[in-house]
Amino acid sequence: MINTTCDAEQILAASRDTSPVYYQRYMIDFDNHPNVQQATIDKAHWFYALSPEDRRNYSENFFAPQADPLWLAWPNHMKIFWNNKGVVAKATDICNTYPPGDMSVWDWAEPTGPPGWPGPVKGRVDAPQG
Repeated sequence: MINTTCDAEQILAASRDTSPVYYQRYMIDFDNHPNVQQATIDKAHWFYALSPEDRRNYSENFFAPQADPLWLAWPNHMKIFWNNKGVVAKATDICNTYPPGDMSVWDWAEPTGPPGWPGPVKGRVDAPQG
């Protein structure tokens, strides 16, 4: 995550495909924090726009005494990007094979079918009308 040339969406897409359980957990948590979703996206964009040196400096100092309101509102808002269970390593190995800037990766659809069914392409499934 420090030396990658990928953007946040490429890393998120790669995480979706290489570590689907962690992606699903992150997106459920993301959906449960609608008040900070845009701020989370903006912060991910800001972070990956930094140089590798600036990313390293930020990551070494983000628990500084001054609290970021986003950390207070949702402490795990960057967890998928900084996961230490191999998620980021696997994602950054292949992230450059995904299109940059694909905002659809933030619009996760919770699977509603049988095991193994990938769910709808985008958005939530509405309850049947009638």
